[in-house]
Amino acid sequence: MPYCLNPQCQKPNNPETGRFCMNCGKNLQLKGLYEAIALIGQGGMGRTFRGRDLGRLGQPCAIKQFLPQFADSQLPDSKLMTKAIALFESEANQLKELGSHPQIPELIAYFEEDGCWYLVQELIEGENLYNELQRQGVFSEAKIYQLLAEILPVLQFIHDRQVIHRDIKPDNIIRKKGKRKKGKMSLVLVDFGAAKVFKSNTARTGTLIGSAEYIAPEQTRGKAVIQSDLYSLGVTCIHLLTGISPFDLYDDASDRWIWREKLPNAISTQLAKMVDQLLAKAIVNRYQSAEEVLKDLQPLKITNITSSANMALRSKGLRELREALSLGQWQEGDRLTNQIILELAKKTQISQLTTVDIQQIPCDLWLEIDRAWMEASNGHFGWTSQRQIWDSLGGKLIYRENNYWEFAVVYERFADRVGWRKPRWFKLAFSPKVWRKYENLTFTIASPQGHLPTLFFWEGFNLVDAVFYRLEICQTY
Repeated sequence: MPYCLNPQCQKPNNPETGRFCMNCGKNLQLKGLYEAIALIGQGGMGRTFRGRDLGRLGQPCAIKQFLPQFADSQLPDSKLMTKAIALFESEANQLKELGSHPQIPELIAYFEEDGCWYLVQELIEGENLYNELQRQGVFSEAKIYQLLAEILPVLQFIHDRQVIHRDIKPDNIIRKKGKRKKGKMSLVLVDFGAAKVFKSNTARTGTLIGSAEYIAPEQTRGKAVIQSDLYSLGVTCIHLLTGISPFDLYDDASDRWIWREKLPNAISTQLAKMVDQLLAKAIVNRYQSAEEVLKDLQPLKITNITSSANMALRSKGLRELREALSLGQWQEGDRLTNQIILELAKKTQISQLTTVDIQQIPCDLWLEIDRAWMEASNGHFGWTSQRQIWDSLGGKLIYRENNYWEFAVVYERFADRVGWRKPRWFKLAFSPKVWRKYENLTFTIASPQGHLPTLFFWEGFNLVDAVFYRLEICQTY
């Protein structure tokens, strides 16, 4: 249904076959090529519409209509209008230069018609991260990792081309609709209306622009640099992690961020340190480039095994594991699972495994082992099955020394649920349960859900949260 672009039109919706507005008579097609069909956004500088590109067989597009609130046909402010037009033209120029990147909207057209300025670009179907936060609640550490891993390369791309975005915030990051394909990024950076070209990374006084909650200290003085975008990305992270406005995450009395104290869920020390460095007040103490941040993310990324010996070990071990599980040889499958992990970590006992060892084992291996267990047991056994039980008991993915007692309580309940502990032979009130010996576990499909694999059993108790956290990271990708 065509939508009239006349800002004064009282009845903008029109019949499907209409060429001119039934209410005000305005031509419904821009340049005879583009047609708005629904209003999808409105702000101080204009409106955004879902549209159709008639020159491309009606392909969906986004139409941005420049319509600053201060514009008054009777008494225009020439300076403000000139600046606003310059910003609009700047967005078009930036999209023209940067739109070749798959995570930046492609510019289709830019023109003036009937005294209004229009920008037509690729329509990104999806939801921005601010709306996702409102709908789904605070982001997990895995989702923040995904955000950084996908958006940092985009920032590096634009910074390499001497462009500063200057308005990084959850509203300007859209998660594309549809199932995410392996190797494809789902996050898109939009709204380059505030973007600025720089000739060097030396800050020069310019226009104050950006969203007040997210801008870096130097940007408030009109001196944005590429590190300003990294600061805004850090603020975006703490907003998504806490669900609290950044204004309320900064303590003016002590002149410091207090976001850590507001976290509803614990996060790893590594991520917390990275975010703090993104938020450093002094530019010199901040990350100096997006590439530098990505290097610190590397330990969490999927690591590839390159040696032929390790490749052979993985292939042989996984093949034997699948075969044993398909035959219902659960104890042999459990032994092979532990053996694969120990050999890759170069350890001889489960008790020797550390969180670092868990992070170094490739994601695809964790997922393959878990998938083998889940498929062979029809979801009865496997880490995913155990994770569901852990979550149902209130278990977290990250524990620290100061809340270790919480972990111990949940772990005992978990062991009881999966059948690793049993009541004493004498049943007295409040008598504690006792741990079964490994050889006395029940290696049959009739055992409790989550009974196998036994990586976390007794000597591997410290691996529960580490493995579940690693799986969440891996399953995100």
